[in-house]
Amino acid sequence: MRGIVRNLEYAGCVLRRHVYGFERGACASLQTLTPRLIPRFLRRYGAEIGDDVRIVSPLLIHNANRSFENLRVGDGVFIGRDCMLDLKDRIEIGDRATIAMRVTIVTHLDVGRSSWRTRGYANTQAPVRIGADAYIGAGAVLLEGVQIGEGALVGACALVRQSVPAGARVAGVPARPIGSDDPETSELEQVTRAINYGLYAPDRL
Repeated sequence: MRGIVRNLEYAGCVLRRHVYGFERGACASLQTLTPRLIPRFLRRYGAEIGDDVRIVSPLLIHNANRSFENLRVGDGVFIGRDCMLDLKDRIEIGDRATIAMRVTIVTHLDVGRSSWRTRGYANTQAPVRIGADAYIGAGAVLLEGVQIGEGALVGACALVRQSVPAGARVAGVPARPIGSDDPETSELEQVTRAINYGLYAPDRL
């Protein structure tokens, strides 16, 4: 019986996409679709989704014009409730990564018609990549061009403007290193690595 209900729900979402178009149909469907059906629905419209992936609705997709082809999710990934993915550029999430609830991943900057355009804020876009086994805490924001290294941890509500090296732990606004899981990495090496990745300014040392 459950299988029949799910098939009807899935068929209804496909029909909605044909009636209302991609944004009001397909994207809107991801806000109510049963979690078990979300990976299947994303695959149907171009996303690369691995095995054993769990995505909790509502999932908010922004700037997916006619497909979800800019999204790649590896095996064993978890994406929590109320996450927002900006697919203006590519988002890649590695195997077994965890994206906690209300995480926002932004792949572009557009200041519109405001005067900020003439003050050095030109439109930009760049992919965001999250490595295998990484953890992104609740409410964190990842900006365009950021790469989160394998096994890295991003604390809740962090604002990540620069790439995070593998195994690092960052938190805060803007995000800064808070340690490493590697017992062989000395504190000096951690700070040096952080400087190289632009996560620390020298005047803060």
